[in-house]
Amino acid sequence: MVPLPLFKLASLFVRHISKYGANQIKAQAHDHPRFRAFAAKYGQHMHQLNMRMSVALLRDPEAERRAKERAEAPTVKTEEQHKRDEAAKSKSSPGTSSSSSSSSSSQSAKYPRFTFQNVWKRKFRPLPEGKAVDLFADAIGDAFILGVAGGLIIYESWKALQKPDVNKQRIDDLSERVEALRRREEELADAEEKQRQRFESLEEALRALKDPKTKEPLLPTLQP
Repeated sequence: MVPLPLFKLASLFVRHISKYGANQIKAQAHDHPRFRAFAAKYGQHMHQLNMRMSVALLRDPEAERRAKERAEAPTVKTEEQHKRDEAAKSKSSPGTSSSSSSSSSSQSAKYPRFTFQNVWKRKFRPLPEGKAVDLFADAIGDAFILGVAGGLIIYESWKALQKPDVNKQRIDDLSERVEALRRREEELADAEEKQRQRFESLEEALRALKDPKTKEPLLPTLQP
């Protein structure tokens, strides 16, 4: 009769119950005031971390470098701009500095300088409190389920290590049987050797017996 896998059934039951525990944690995150404030705070931290990781994975450093080079490249004036500058200079020389400053400011406004900002120092738009609480509660619930599943796996592995190895036991039994057969074979060989020696000694004794009158062997058939 095959035994029932009670441990596997119990582990499945515990995993199923852990889902209800995770749902209870999520409910407490919304209902309990202190837990809600804690969940909202760290939910915002998790949101910032998720956004930074997403931007870091999706960003293209080569495209950013090209954009920075284009933004820092000097602009070349067209012929119309040269004529306009000459007309402004001919009208009034004192206003040259002001016009040059205004043109440079207009050019700088037209072509803004590209600024590189480290993605890990950026601050993204925060989530609403409810969504932040949901994010933290989901993470805690999933971590609880994973922790229960991981604990069951570790316990099952430890229990499997504590069990005796069936194959090793079979190999040991076969080794013992082979050793017993070898000892039995040696004992039989020793007994056979002793029997042969006794037979030879008996044969020699019979050959040595002679008739006192005729001086012939009593067992001539045993004479070689």
